[in-house]
This record gives sequence, structure tokens and C-alpha cells, in this order.
Amino acid sequence: MKLHTYLYLFVFFLSFNESAAQTNNVTYDEAINMAVEKEYPEYFSALLKILDDFEQELIVKSVITDGTYKNYTNLLKEISRDSTYAIVSDFALGDSLKVIAKHHNYELAKTLKTVPLIHFRNKAQPKSILFNQRVSEITAKKGGFSRSDYASLLLEVYDEEDYLQPTIRTQLFRFLDPNTDYLLYFYVGKPTSTNN
Repeated sequence: MKLHTYLYLFVFFLSFNESAAQTNNVTYDEAINMAVEKEYPEYFSALLKILDDFEQELIVKSVITDGTYKNYTNLLKEISRDSTYAIVSDFALGDSLKVIAKHHNYELAKTLKTVPLIHFRNKAQPKSILFNQRVSEITAKKGGFSRSDYASLLLEVYDEEDYLQPTIRTQLFRFLDPNTDYLLYFYVGKPTSTNN
């Protein structure tokens, strides 16, 4: 009986170490996407479809020629030079995202709780958090944050691999969508003491 117990424990620890090793190779932003896909598979599938549909709209309206990273970086560079650069689209991305979130009872806050940031403390800083911190820094320095600043920051923080992540792709597309009022949440830092 003891041999079976030891064998069971050995197999358990082996599988635990395997899953821990897989987690160690994943970034925080990737882990968020994996958690969304696992916890809300129907929502995740619908999200991918909406993102693909929006990309097709950008191609049809000649905003981009195809969905390559180079096309998006060229578009972002254009917006970073000219904040008034107009994008034409009949696709209401924000409304579509709200509809699927409601239909599938999707809650990002609930998913974020399943992927504690502390597990990623030994890795490079999560890019989604770095993005928000840079927004705060630019806003404090310039006294505001423009559309050009946003485009420049997307180019600065994210790379080609990042844009494969649906949550980051959603952030990019919401920024590009002229029919969506996109709220940006700022990182404001930790509270400081006012005691003198």
C-alpha cells in the first residue's frame, strides 16, 4: 500500500512541476488570454470572429491592405505623426464587444483574479501594465494624452508577437475604431504620504 501512495505522490508532483514549468514560460498577458479562453470558450471564439471581421472591414475600407504587423505599424506611425488621421469604418466594434460579453456573461475582472500578477514577478514587467504606466508618465509630463501619443505608445510597448494576443489586438482595434468611445484607464501610481 505504501508503494502505491509514493507512486501516486510522485506522479502528482511530476504533473505539478510540468504545469509549473509551462506557466513559467508564459507571460502575464498570455496567461490572461489563456484564462479567458479556458473560462469563457464561447466568448473567446466570438471575440476572435469579431476581431477578424473588424480587420476585414479595415481592409475593405482600404485603411490597411492586409492584416500583417507591418500594415498596422505603418498605420500607427501615420496616426502618431497626425492625430487627425481619419479612419473610415461602418463596423461598431465597441457595440459588438458589449453584445458578446453580455451574451456570454463575460467578466474580465473575474478572469484577472484567476491569474495573480504575483506569479509573474520574476519575469519582465507585463506589457499591459507597462503601457498604463507609460500613459501616466506621458500625461504627467505633457499635461494630457493625445491620439498621437496613444499610437506612438502602442508602437513603443508592443511587438509583433503581442498583437497575436486577442486582448492586445482588441486594445489596438478599439483605438482604431472611429465608432467606439474607448476609455483608457490610467496607472496613477501608489499613494504617497502627506505627513510633513
